[in-house]
Amino acid sequence: MEIVDEHGLSVALITPADLDTRPWRNSGPHIDVVRLPEPPAECWDELTAAGFVRKPELLCWKAELGADEAEFLSRLENKSRQDVRRARMRAESALRFTVQDTMAPEILDPFLALYLERVQEMAFGVPIAVRQRNRLLGGAEKYFAVYAHEGDELVGGCVVRECPDEDAVRIRFSAVTEQWRRSSLARTLYFAAMRTAREKGYRWVTLGDEPNLYGHLTKAGLFSFKVSMGFRCVPSQDFHDPEGRDLADLVLNLTNLSGPCLILGYATDSAENRMLHAELFTDEPAGTDPRKYTAPFLTGVEVRTPGQ
Repeated sequence: MEIVDEHGLSVALITPADLDTRPWRNSGPHIDVVRLPEPPAECWDELTAAGFVRKPELLCWKAELGADEAEFLSRLENKSRQDVRRARMRAESALRFTVQDTMAPEILDPFLALYLERVQEMAFGVPIAVRQRNRLLGGAEKYFAVYAHEGDELVGGCVVRECPDEDAVRIRFSAVTEQWRRSSLARTLYFAAMRTAREKGYRWVTLGDEPNLYGHLTKAGLFSFKVSMGFRCVPSQDFHDPEGRDLADLVLNLTNLSGPCLILGYATDSAENRMLHAELFTDEPAGTDPRKYTAPFLTGVEVRTPGQ
């Protein structure tokens, strides 16, 4: 067993041989999560019995763009449609929107500055877009961006990668000012990006790949937001990620996780059935409403306490 720090989370990496002795039970150092990478099929039953959740490491959020925006909106629940329309009315009455089909430093750099502000507010935020500035400006990959201005001030934007081989676009990076975050500007930006993608003839849109451990780098509320936007998640390796892998996680406590902690695990022990099931970890199960984390693509939600 090896204990590593993953952005403030103490993770014990184990091998199948460790399942016999379970060394994490007698470990001196603090452990938040016990993890077995690429769990072999012969261990699945034992892992489930020990409280592990077998899961994809990364989740890809995707949606089919459809023929037009009206069709896309028709798939959403009534409240979600109303939220989108209200956000668009507020934004479009006060802001100027532009679509940039190429990355130019004079507008990308102000966006990256805004993006960095938002990342620095996170406990363990990683400024990936800033690190990839040169790649965005001059790399082989094709990007476009949607920006929102209030007068001369950039108040929001999102950067989108075009992936013709996948018949998809990926919304890679987004950021809005705190004032316009409260007005749900992100919804308006995402729908503007999807309109552009539809005009370009793409079939699919993805809204990011995320670590499958909500409550760590991302919070469980982000899951609910993306569901409300009409997206569904699948294991990253089932859509575009040939290097995607599976893990088995045992959540021991929520000391360094913001509860509730949400993991999407495989619903069955069948290698062919890749349906997902939500596992919600909380120290207060009686006060946790699992309905907030239901979704059409999940087989159900189970509320659990850590360590079980």
